[in-house]
Amino acid sequence: MAPSVVTLDTTPDFDFTPASTTSTTPAKRTLLLAPPSIASHPHKLQTVLASHDRATTDLQMLDRLSAGHVSLPQSAYDLVLVLTDADGSRVESTRLLSNRAVLSAVADALKPSAELKAQDGGNLANDPTVAREAVLAGLVAAAAGGFTKPDYGEDQVVTLSFGKKRAAAPASDGAVSLGSKPTTAPPVSAPPAGVGFVDFSDDLDMDDDDDDLIDEDTLLTDADLSRPLNI
Repeated sequence: MAPSVVTLDTTPDFDFTPASTTSTTPAKRTLLLAPPSIASHPHKLQTVLASHDRATTDLQMLDRLSAGHVSLPQSAYDLVLVLTDADGSRVESTRLLSNRAVLSAVADALKPSAELKAQDGGNLANDPTVAREAVLAGLVAAAAGGFTKPDYGEDQVVTLSFGKKRAAAPASDGAVSLGSKPTTAPPVSAPPAGVGFVDFSDDLDMDDDDDDLIDEDTLLTDADLSRPLNI
């Protein structure tokens, strides 16, 4: 007789491992704007790139953007970071950023509510030219020292109709719809009994021949004039 085979179930009765979920939220994209001086120091550029996800981060040179050699996508970035110069300052980057064409392109590339910041955490609005051009490009100063693109939401168009409702036009053959209400004239109220209109035109017309003028000398006779006056 062959021995029986016993199979043991080693799977747990309750699995407390959280189910893996796939996030549908798009990853936030970042744009790094580098001054031309940092291109001669590749190690500094690599240090900056190491702290960002290369899959969601783009790099553009400020001088090429200022010259119009490159273009930025519209409403694509959640954060635009201005890198410092090779010497750690922002003299070169601030000079290029103050170009109106550069800030206009950056503002268009920002998503609504996205931010424009400096890598060193400094206040970009301290430069009056950058602050003016940022405002002209539609950005507002942020409390963190950068600029934010306002989120005005989607434009909604509301149609207002001020015209009166037009009556249905008659048919071309002259037929009248039986469903339409006939147009009736407003009733005329009769005046109450005993109430009429008096014509004063004869009394007010002074040129009529039927109203004779009265001679005041004919009101008293000679006998009336010869009587003594009793005073």
